[in-house]
Amino acid sequence: MEWNLFSLKVFSEVARQKNFTKAAKILGLTQPAVSLQVQNLEKHMGCPLLVRKKAGGVTLTEAGRVVLRHTEKMEELFRNLRQELEPWTSARNRVVAVGCCCIAGEHLVPSYTMAFRRLRPHVGVQCHVGRCADIFSRLLNGSLDVAIAGVPPGDPQLVCLPFVRMPLTCFEARKEPPRRVSIKELASEPVVLREEGSGTRAALQKFLEHHGLALDRLTVAASSESNEALKEMVARGMGWSILPHVVIQNELAQGRLSLIALDEGHPVQDFFVVYRKNTFLNGPQKEFVDLLLRENPGLDRT
Repeated sequence: MEWNLFSLKVFSEVARQKNFTKAAKILGLTQPAVSLQVQNLEKHMGCPLLVRKKAGGVTLTEAGRVVLRHTEKMEELFRNLRQELEPWTSARNRVVAVGCCCIAGEHLVPSYTMAFRRLRPHVGVQCHVGRCADIFSRLLNGSLDVAIAGVPPGDPQLVCLPFVRMPLTCFEARKEPPRRVSIKELASEPVVLREEGSGTRAALQKFLEHHGLALDRLTVAASSESNEALKEMVARGMGWSILPHVVIQNELAQGRLSLIALDEGHPVQDFFVVYRKNTFLNGPQKEFVDLLLRENPGLDRT
């Protein structure tokens, strides 16, 4: 099998993720299929491109760095080619592919999508919800146009603009009357958290550190990527937790959860608009980004 552009795309994703399994998940392939593509590429290049480690981890060889550098240039050329052909591929102009973290997908994107549809009734919005790391990878490989994330990306190939700041609220299973405590007192109790890498968890860590506490000293009873699962565990008495207030307002109204007021005030979580650097945004994509940064359809910024 001769190497081709697809082999280079697979190789570049493995190099970015430094892991075969993670790359396979992002590309929608099996891990053996990814390994085969890279092996064929190495065979036809005539030299090893990756150093394999345990558990699927990899590092680039010197030759691998050269191939990756030229592959990224080719990917950029083909992205630009597709974008210049946009006037003749009108179907692409009828959809904006938006990646977003869980909270943004459930509580931010719907309002902005409705506002955008009023401006562009013939353009659809595809909302892809996932972990921020996966969303950033899909931005880089061109399968997403723009993202709303609860953490800033660390990749210099991505533009990151401030978007919305949301207050975070500590809460627990229903308790009457709701209590007020210091963060030091609360930190001594079991907690249910979002997964590592989430913006909410990062915001709590920053708040704790500001008050001389450490996240890794908390007693974490459970963690979850799902806000719904997290709220249910808290309602069943597994511990306290923290989420943006908008995420728990229904459960508060139903009396299933109670607020915990902190003496030190509440943490905040920042959200960001992210897209690829040096990439042409077509008309609908640019209008969607402009809407995010300009409008506020029923949402409070603090």
